[in-house]
Amino acid sequence: MTRTSVPPEPGDAFALRRLAENYALAVDARDPALFDAQFTADARIVAHEADGSLLWERGGSAERAKLLDDLSVFPRTFHQVGNHVAEITGPDRARGVTYCVAHHLGAEGGDLRCPVRYEDEYERTADGWRIAARAVFPQWYERSETL
Repeated sequence: MTRTSVPPEPGDAFALRRLAENYALAVDARDPALFDAQFTADARIVAHEADGSLLWERGGSAERAKLLDDLSVFPRTFHQVGNHVAEITGPDRARGVTYCVAHHLGAEGGDLRCPVRYEDEYERTADGWRIAARAVFPQWYERSETL
């Protein structure tokens, strides 16, 4: 924690954790409305390679929704949300880190697994907490063969 941040109150902690979980549910269900509802209107997602280099950056609802299209090469995905730590950084502002293991089923079977760290900036809106910015950091990739 930094000197200017504080742990969230239990209700805020629950709501912020719920954003991470709903993001995973939306991606796995390929549900564009649920996906979009997790973000502020102008939110940006910045994706990196496992080595930390920039992969792509997308802002606005239509650009962010391309993530769901990108995942259509996989018949199924499964995002298992793990640790989530958030802190309040100002009035109606917070930041957090979420750990996740993303499983991507290949068209011919097999599984691409990737532990991911999401670094988020959150904003409290009239509709509740939303992701204002998300940086995606894959940690590494593992592939399994078809059974």
